[in-house]
Amino acid sequence: MKQNNNNIEFDLPKLLVSFKDLYEISNEVLNQIDILDLKDPEKGSIGSWSKQGIKEAISRYGRKKRISATLGDIMNTHDLLKKIEDFDKLDLSFIKFGLFSFGNANLLERIKLIGERKYNTELVCVVFADDNRTVAFTLENLKYFKFFGIKYLLLDTFKKDDRDLLSFCNLSFLKKFINACRSYRIKVGLAGKLKEKQIPSLMKLNPNIIGLRSAVCSKNQRNSNVEIERLRKISNYFPLSKISASESAGA
Repeated sequence: MKQNNNNIEFDLPKLLVSFKDLYEISNEVLNQIDILDLKDPEKGSIGSWSKQGIKEAISRYGRKKRISATLGDIMNTHDLLKKIEDFDKLDLSFIKFGLFSFGNANLLERIKLIGERKYNTELVCVVFADDNRTVAFTLENLKYFKFFGIKYLLLDTFKKDDRDLLSFCNLSFLKKFINACRSYRIKVGLAGKLKEKQIPSLMKLNPNIIGLRSAVCSKNQRNSNVEIERLRKISNYFPLSKISASESAGA
């Protein structure tokens, strides 16, 4: 894809890595990633850090990296809106919320209610690939996502078992999904227990973000600790991304 200095951050896949607590994060870790994601695997698919923990992470690392945070597995729309509002005050780069399936009308109403509010933080809508109905709804209603201001979609998996994103979506479908979103100028991230061996094929699809957790953890278990050697190895798949990011920042 032709690169444009004004939007170069979207031309090359960025590496997002999720961390469960402050003890996993260090300057050495930050050198290997593009986006620092705060997610607690002990609290669900997109388990949330405490607000105090997020504030501390932003205080330490907010000037060094873009930081995203997950809201948690929130089913109730009122609770979701309240938590988005709370997190919007924290000076994050991204807030990730889940699109849980309760029927198309409910999903559209949730997107509409979010879109009616004005947030300072970019919102990332997490679509769970192991829920066929929600994935189909998303593809059929991209114009509404765009209309209501959702600029980022992240394909992930809700059930954290032995299956990964490619267990539910083959490469052909992912390409179709990315291209459909791109036609509405919606950015796409891919996540869901992705494995190192899958990264080259996924990079060729040119998503905006590739999100990882288990692949950089001991024994590929999301609840275990991040291992710096694993992270360094995987980071090597994203060198152009880091060079471009440094150039665009004037480094």
